[in-house]
Amino acid sequence: MSRRNRRDERAARQIQEVTARAVRRLDVLEWVILAVAAAAATAAGALVAWLLAEPVGVAFRTLWIVASLVLFGVPGWLALRGVKTEDERAAPRGEPNNDGNHV
Repeated sequence: MSRRNRRDERAARQIQEVTARAVRRLDVLEWVILAVAAAAATAAGALVAWLLAEPVGVAFRTLWIVASLVLFGVPGWLALRGVKTEDERAAPRGEPNNDGNHV
């Protein structure tokens, strides 16, 4: 094996390690963002429930749960729909998208 091939293999291995580390860090960041979004939706749901429970005549906990789910679920659904739309636009017709499904 030539010196250049060994150098190329070493560089390729280093690139794979750096890429794997970046993917792990991004995965952790994704979970942190999801946890913060869930906490924010829960807090916002409590605020909505506190403001509306008495005038609407619904129990605080019930309204809190519903408001939190709406405040977390609706933006999440819109984000997933946007990602799916982007994937469909990016993938040429007849070729599989990121999920392996044909568009």
